[in-house]
Amino acid sequence: MARPLTATVDLEAILQNYRYAKKLQPTCKAFAVVKSNAYGHGAVEVSRYLDKEVDAFAVAAIEEAIALRDAGVVSPILLLEGVFEGEEWALCEKHGFWAAIENTQQLDELRASHAKIEKVFLKLDSGMHRLGVDKEAAPSFVTALKESGQVGEVVLMTHFACADDLSDLTTMKQLAYFEQTRQLIGDIESSVANSAAIMKWSVPEGGWIRPGIMLYGISPFAEVSGRAMGLRPAMTLSSKVISTRKVSKGDKVGYGLGYVAAEDHMLATVAVGYGDGYPRHAENGTPMLVGGEPACLAGRVSMDMITVRMQDYSAELAMGEEVVLWGGDVPVEEVADYAGTIGYELVTRMTARPHYRYTRGDHSQ
Repeated sequence: MARPLTATVDLEAILQNYRYAKKLQPTCKAFAVVKSNAYGHGAVEVSRYLDKEVDAFAVAAIEEAIALRDAGVVSPILLLEGVFEGEEWALCEKHGFWAAIENTQQLDELRASHAKIEKVFLKLDSGMHRLGVDKEAAPSFVTALKESGQVGEVVLMTHFACADDLSDLTTMKQLAYFEQTRQLIGDIESSVANSAAIMKWSVPEGGWIRPGIMLYGISPFAEVSGRAMGLRPAMTLSSKVISTRKVSKGDKVGYGLGYVAAEDHMLATVAVGYGDGYPRHAENGTPMLVGGEPACLAGRVSMDMITVRMQDYSAELAMGEEVVLWGGDVPVEEVADYAGTIGYELVTRMTARPHYRYTRGDHSQ
């Protein structure tokens, strides 16, 4: 018998979310962003399932891309952060990877390697000031890449800093800067839209969109869930009740004794903790379901366990009862809000401890 903690991932939901992203931007080709182990959902399993349909995948670094190739994934794969060492250009040629470039060292190492790369994505720093070249330098980079004879096509890309805030004008300023740069360069394909921009901003037609968090059914916007935006949540994290006890009014529970029982009620101990990726800073009242009924966190999260009470104080609790920690009727965005974080972090911090179960919308293995 294994520890009763399971992350159930609906692969068909991820595929449907990818199709939805393309429907929202029908003139664009779309990456499926599977960096950080597909945001905690399992990059190999997710990519294998999507491989026959996606236009391309995107990962953060070359080791993620190689793992997909080793698993038999054949679609193009973009390295969003480019190469970190010059020797990686030869691996890009060998495996057919596309790569981003954002500085002169990467450019010089590409030319020195003599590697042939089908697509290079030039990163433009349009205002986020994290990666990328500026507007004045971009045309010379494009010229150098084209004249190298090593690159089949150059795409101009950028990343938005505030696309998840519709009241912030930064995205409009970044789009204007991007278009000014395109005019300096001339005819060049573009890639600007992350999940938030795909869903709510007007972005250039054609080119490439980069759906990431929305693929997994999670909203990029703090004020609304993915399900409310037409997405299908892909992960359900569940465990079981491993102990029950009655506490009396005034009893205190957990490390620091931070939960105080308001009246007599049953308390359940559940097999999950921050060692599994459940947020340590989740507050008392963080929602979940026990046996299909509303329940909530009662006490500080431990490394391997949490304590839980039913919202109905008189409800009975049984050993082995299923506990849904997020997914379905427990939006991960709501759990994240109780923990002072975002849904992105909750799902990507998942460790290898949960048993992963993959379904295809029909609850098959």
